[in-house]
Amino acid sequence: MNLLNLPEDTRAPFSKTVQTLIQKHKIDPNEIFMNVLESEEAPEMNYWMMKVLIQEHFVSPQQEVAKDAAGETVKPLQAACLLNNVGALAALLEANAFQGGVTDREFQLAARIASRQEDQGALGVIMKYAQEVGNLETFMRELQDAPIQ
Repeated sequence: MNLLNLPEDTRAPFSKTVQTLIQKHKIDPNEIFMNVLESEEAPEMNYWMMKVLIQEHFVSPQQEVAKDAAGETVKPLQAACLLNNVGALAALLEANAFQGGVTDREFQLAARIASRQEDQGALGVIMKYAQEVGNLETFMRELQDAPIQ
């Protein structure tokens, strides 16, 4: 799945960049992950950097990245929506960086964050993912009906 329809041949430079940061500059892959998550760079860069970190350097896409004001865990998927990082969001969705399915809490929370932020790019990627896994209609129904606690 490639939610942003980016050509696979554009991945190599990002793979080299991550490898250089880790090997030559001794930067922890988890630190790079957080920087990419918070990045305001182009979606393509954030997408490939996130994919490389998850696939080649085994950074967990489901790690806790923060706590919200109520003390609840914030996962990368929700953080990507809060930060309007469409590239990271697409890579995280492709890595199944949430527990359950498109109608379960973690995915629905991310969708509601994107909706509240009125982030059409993030909402589009989320809906495309739901469609790719064959659950767009169910996802939309759940998004409209049920409050997330």
